[in-house]
Amino acid sequence: TAHHLLYNRNEIFKGGIRPHMYCLPVLKREKHRQALLNAIRSGSNKFFLGTDSAAHPKDAKESSCGCAGVFTAHAALEFYVQAFEEAGALEHFENFCSKNGPNFYGLPINENKIKLVKKKATNC
Repeated sequence: TAHHLLYNRNEIFKGGIRPHMYCLPVLKREKHRQALLNAIRSGSNKFFLGTDSAAHPKDAKESSCGCAGVFTAHAALEFYVQAFEEAGALEHFENFCSKNGPNFYGLPINENKIKLVKKKATNC
């Protein structure tokens, strides 16, 4: 998932326990995150997009036995493109997002297109 490419396990504990960064599989050490980044840099068709779209209510995440999941479905492409850009792997982004998954499962590739435009963030 995008958060496995962007964060390591230290993110769970910054400033105390951060239950909204708890997911399964849990975020791993930095060397494991780097291995994932190397996988996307490789351009291998064995890797493709997935999301953690199981949104949990705040009280379920912030409990003694919190639910696993980092909700990223609302901005999955934005998170992934950030990871790919930081990894220097933008040339593999389209295949990762749009082609590798359907090819793996023997499904037709969606012919629709989107255009992502990088803009400077503004405060709301």
